[in-house]
Amino acid sequence: MKKIILILLLLTLTGCKDYTEINDLAIVSGIIIDYVDNKYEITSELIINDKESELQILTTKSTSIDEAIKEMSKLTNKKVFIPHLKILIITDNILKSDIDYYDYFLRNSKSSMNFFVYYINSNIKDKIFRINDKTALHIEKMLEFNKQIFSSSTPLSFIDLVYKKLEPGIDIIYPRIEIVNNNEKDILYLSNQISYQNNKIIEFTENESITYNILTNTIDKSSITVKCDNEKFTMQIQDIKTKYKWKNNIFNINTNLNAKITDYECKYDLSDINSLKKLEKLSKDYMNDEINNLINKTKKYNNDILGIENYIYKHDKNYNKKTFNLNNIKNKNDITVNIISTGEIRK
Repeated sequence: MKKIILILLLLTLTGCKDYTEINDLAIVSGIIIDYVDNKYEITSELIINDKESELQILTTKSTSIDEAIKEMSKLTNKKVFIPHLKILIITDNILKSDIDYYDYFLRNSKSSMNFFVYYINSNIKDKIFRINDKTALHIEKMLEFNKQIFSSSTPLSFIDLVYKKLEPGIDIIYPRIEIVNNNEKDILYLSNQISYQNNKIIEFTENESITYNILTNTIDKSSITVKCDNEKFTMQIQDIKTKYKWKNNIFNINTNLNAKITDYECKYDLSDINSLKKLEKLSKDYMNDEINNLINKTKKYNNDILGIENYIYKHDKNYNKKTFNLNNIKNKNDITVNIISTGEIRK
């Protein structure tokens, strides 16, 4: 009985040392990191009350990310809280300076690391958080919508970014945010993806971005438009599955796609099974060309966004980092396209 009383007394005397009232927190929902004149320039979107109705945009500079974020506490008179972070945006200056900006979030015990990373040109950094109310949430929804409908961009989680940074033979591809003007109004726009290699920003077209997503199994569905003689047809592709295999010094790519025709201008009769086979063959040839074009681009810039070297490193005991050359890798594509629906179209 005495032991129980002693335990109860100890519990009443124990306080929550790290407890902070929510109104004493400045909750960070979005961060932009730039690097200028050997200093980090941090712009943050902060929620400064418990109802999320009041936002504040602050910019601080320091020789370290930690010090720049601490400066925000002084400006808000609140404790900066980063576990709620939704988006981290880096600029071209960060990539060109080869800065290990991610190290701060790995070492910070309060970081949930459950956020996504984006790229912007530094010339728009001052506008990003001022275009939309609750910009971080808006960008998060924007990328999710793109993933479901267009698939010309890919979510890059912080965990995935760090994994690719630490693994050998993988280059990172970033979703890119731009600002476009429409009817005299600035709008945030999720553009095609970029990568960085040898002091150069590498931009990918919409088709290249979609092909990358198909080859890395990072999308649920997308659309492709294929030529048929002098006409064309559009398909929604889904159930996308791509596998790699390294055999006899050949990088084998096996891709299986199911597709629904959504727009049709061709002369082939869709009620004829032979016509469907012709369309599947055209689609297969189209995808083969797109895959080869993307791989040739990665070779041109020595930019291994597909992680070909990493795959060989893991599956070939004779792999040698010193002698590996992406340009010497030959690929073989095995593509299957199954048209499972022609919709309501009859021709």
